[in-house]
Amino acid sequence: MSKIISIGTAVPKFSINQSTILEFMQAAYNNDTASRKLKILFHNSGINTRYSVVPDFDNSKSEHNLFIGNKSTPNVEKRLNVFKENAVSLAIEAIHIALTKINTTIAEFKPTHLITVTCTGLYAPGIDSDIMEQLNLPNDIFHTSINFMGCNAAFPALKIADMIAKTDENAKVIVVCVELCTLHFQPKDNNDNLLSNTIFGDGAAAAIVVSDTAAKHNEQGGMAINGYYSLLLGKGKKLMAWNITPINFEMVLDAGIPEFIGNEVNDIVLKASKNLNIAPDKIDKWAIHPGGKKILDAIKKQMQMNDTDLQYSYKVLAEYGNMSSPTILFVLNEIMKSNHKPNETIFSIGFGPGLSIETSLFTYVE
Repeated sequence: MSKIISIGTAVPKFSINQSTILEFMQAAYNNDTASRKLKILFHNSGINTRYSVVPDFDNSKSEHNLFIGNKSTPNVEKRLNVFKENAVSLAIEAIHIALTKINTTIAEFKPTHLITVTCTGLYAPGIDSDIMEQLNLPNDIFHTSINFMGCNAAFPALKIADMIAKTDENAKVIVVCVELCTLHFQPKDNNDNLLSNTIFGDGAAAAIVVSDTAAKHNEQGGMAINGYYSLLLGKGKKLMAWNITPINFEMVLDAGIPEFIGNEVNDIVLKASKNLNIAPDKIDKWAIHPGGKKILDAIKKQMQMNDTDLQYSYKVLAEYGNMSSPTILFVLNEIMKSNHKPNETIFSIGFGPGLSIETSLFTYVE
């Protein structure tokens, strides 16, 4: 068995109120019909604040790094250049925060494995190589990347970390997810773009995974990883996608996603809980990817949850928006900071293009 002993989260310096972003986007669209739609979407988003690596989304500031004067539509090359300039430093900040929480440094910890995750920027050599160089990690460290999987990509990254720690009790694995979703803004007047422009923000999160043996030896608590269960719901394939265009990485988000997930969630939980050998009523806490408020609302309704069951997901959504792959680690981080009862169980669900479902079961151990 392996254990997540620490999670560090980081966001860019530009914190923008949702109402300020709305003003920017209404000006960028410059279309009365789109403005009305945006106003409704923003009002119902459940989001207060989002973060971006660029200051562009605040019209009160004169600085614009990418979306000059709200009018230009930079090509994908310019967007990826900004990604390359900013992603690694944000990922490293999350790593340092995770290590600080367990009172160590990168030099003292001596990681043996590095797994990086992103879908909002691609280049090679990639962020894994740059992180190794900037953190002065050994050049023979195990490193790999999970790219372009979408919002639930943290799950397969944790699966790999879990497998490594189970086979090597001395493994010290760093999983880091970093996404700069706001770089892919474009004022395209269709429902998919209007919705994605309403919810996505930038962020990074790092999880430190070690073997249970090592955690016990060092008296480190955290979330023991009990198992995973995956589903590919092909009938929802067209509802969510992530495409590369000459302009940007374009998110396809159908308005029917919340209803689809709501209709499927009970069956998902039943199948996963059976596979993971736990009854749904024995789950103490829920870590659901906050893909949007309507998704959380649909899950809450269909599963007849109370107001506190999804409190961590709603909190992350309100404070950061949907940051794609790091977001579930933000939710798990909130749970790790909360009060715990002995050996409480945490059940997590993520959603990605496909429509792919990832679930995991954790037990919190002091």
